[in-house]
Amino acid sequence: MPDTVLVITGPDDDTGDRVVLELQRLGAPFVRFDLADFPTSVELDATLDEFGSWQGLITVRGRRINLADIHSVLWWHPNLPSGRDMGAASEGESLWLARESAAALNVLCALDCKQVSHPRDTRSSQVKADVLMQAVRAGLTVPPTWIGTQPTAARIFGDCAPAGIVTKTLTTPQILLGGDRVRMLYTAPVDPQALDRAAVLGPCQLQHRIDTQYAVRAHVIGPEVIAVRIDARSPAAHQDWRADYDALSYSPTALPDEVTDGLLALTEHYGLVYAAIDLLVDSEGTIWFVDLNPAGQYGWIEQALPEIDITRKLARFLTGRTQRPPSPLLAYAS
Repeated sequence: MPDTVLVITGPDDDTGDRVVLELQRLGAPFVRFDLADFPTSVELDATLDEFGSWQGLITVRGRRINLADIHSVLWWHPNLPSGRDMGAASEGESLWLARESAAALNVLCALDCKQVSHPRDTRSSQVKADVLMQAVRAGLTVPPTWIGTQPTAARIFGDCAPAGIVTKTLTTPQILLGGDRVRMLYTAPVDPQALDRAAVLGPCQLQHRIDTQYAVRAHVIGPEVIAVRIDARSPAAHQDWRADYDALSYSPTALPDEVTDGLLALTEHYGLVYAAIDLLVDSEGTIWFVDLNPAGQYGWIEQALPEIDITRKLARFLTGRTQRPPSPLLAYAS
């Protein structure tokens, strides 16, 4: 069916559910599946033509979609294929089969259609050191930041912070402990006396602590920025609002033009057409950039503020007619 939207996400993803319901409401043709469904319930039949385009079919649970009919692809926290589902005889064979399957699905990355957002762009925008640098170059205000393992340098950096320093992760903010147990790693103040021990344990990212009045979650969808103010009512949430969702309240807010322009310049640099960006506003009204999430969840905010209509705007963007240039392949298997 022409103008089909592929929604590539996990089976229990709340945002995936919301987008699918909105696409249904709009009457837009769509197919939802997870990368982990390949090749058990998803089949691929793709041939490179003489013009350098991939032609063929993707079949999802018996439904056949012509690759030329795919208008856009939403990549939203998909699970990667598992070689164990393909009868692998060993762990090594299972890993190899999973990589081969993921690499085959790069055909979808190569389609000349909207990619929200292209996996390669998502991947490059998760390198924290580069994101902070590019945020400064986009005109945004970034807290002084230090990354390293040298205790003396860490102490010198901390001595220059008027309100103290905090530590935050460079990758995922959680440690899997086995089973269903997860240890969350929130932004936390650092005792200068503990820097020696912390540096010995591994690399640290330190930032000057911001005397935060409130936080802002800004959602970029194409050329639009939807900003939500987040007020915290507990010490834990005031330090990092992810630590205590029950202590949060939300309200729509507007950002100054120079901040909006900086956010759009940053997302354009990475080729992102969606992103959730975290900002902090201090007691003097200065707006500080602290993080970019290329596929940040937003369902709990939209539930509190249905009028912000993030899902509707995202679905309309997916079904719109404006195309982005094709992007290079993502090497899933690297």
